[in-house]
Amino acid sequence: MFFIAGISPKTIVADEHKKLCPVCGLARAYYRRIDHYFTLFFIPLFRVKKGEEFLMCEKCEQEIKEFGSENDSFLYDKIVTCNNCGKKLHSDFIFCPYCGKPKK
Repeated sequence: MFFIAGISPKTIVADEHKKLCPVCGLARAYYRRIDHYFTLFFIPLFRVKKGEEFLMCEKCEQEIKEFGSENDSFLYDKIVTCNNCGKKLHSDFIFCPYCGKPKK
């Protein structure tokens, strides 16, 4: 008789609320973490190690680790308003992530 066991990583979405990605400017970034689970016959049984949270964008797949979970004010240090739709966006954005029109 033999057993197939090991430790495997699993990516968990820690917060379901979308955040603005500081790289591409779209509101498609989520807080995630990579937990490690003990597996038996490729079935995760229990968590062995809880990973640290990080911000990752679904669109550009960039990972931003330098943040504080309670303050992400670095994303909103220079806020301007879009002239087309009126939503708030970062001053470095060339296009509005909400309406897609160029910022004037």
